[in-house]
Parts: sequence; C-alpha cells; structure tokens
Amino acid sequence: MKTNNVIKAIKKGIFLALLIVSGSAFAQDKDYTKELDAIFNAFKDKDYSLIENILDPNVKIHPNIPQGMNIYVIPQVLEQLPSPVSYEVLKKEVQDGNTRYTTEYRYADGKPRLQYFVFDKDGKAIELDVLQDATKVEASTQFAGQ
Repeated sequence: MKTNNVIKAIKKGIFLALLIVSGSAFAQDKDYTKELDAIFNAFKDKDYSLIENILDPNVKIHPNIPQGMNIYVIPQVLEQLPSPVSYEVLKKEVQDGNTRYTTEYRYADGKPRLQYFVFDKDGKAIELDVLQDATKVEASTQFAGQ
C-alpha cells in the first residue's frame, strides 16, 4: 500500500515538473496580439498615445529617420501614412530573444502592404518598419520627375 502511495507521489512530482518546464517554454514565446492591435489602432486613428508605452525609446522606424525622438517623429509619421482598415499576421519569428512579426495591412485603396514589427524580450517594440513603401513611392516619384 505504501509503495503505491510512493509511486503516485513520484508520478505527481514528474507531472508537476513537466508542467512547470512546459509553462516556462510557453512564457518565453510571448504573444504580442495586444501590442499589434495597439499599433494598428494608432495607425488607424493617427494617435501616438496608443503606442507610446510599448515603444522602446530608440525604436527604429526607418534607417534614414533618427532614433530616440519618438515623441516628435512618430506622430508626424502617423499623420503621413494612410489609415489601414485591417491587418493580418503572416509570420512570427523568434530569434535571440526578439520576436519579429510580418503583417499585411490593408488600406481603403485595396492595396495590401507588408509591415514588420519587432519586439524585444521585455515586450517593447524595437522596430516599426512602416515606411518601406514610402521610400519606394518617393524614389519612383523623383525618377519620374527627372
């Protein structure tokens, strides 16, 4: 009878250990749905305050835009971008503690655009790749005018 209790206790201990280990693995693979929704809503409503608290102070927006000036730069960027109507997550990649999302934003003109967002291990957005289309448009406009 005591042997059965010992076996049950061992099984319970192993089960709890597996549960803790699997819980740790899931905790490392954080879901950033709330943050992605906040970014979408900030773009849609052109409201920087919706994302201010999830941005790293040195969030990268574009290689040609200075970092560390979020409060000045991002509201201007939001004003210049068209308002999206929906978005879909296409891919999620975890590397070196950072999580990169590839999303497809849809706009009223019907043209989908890929947007990339990277979050660090602390849950802060460290990259908002939202201007890749803007540089293409700018470059093609300059070329066409010459």
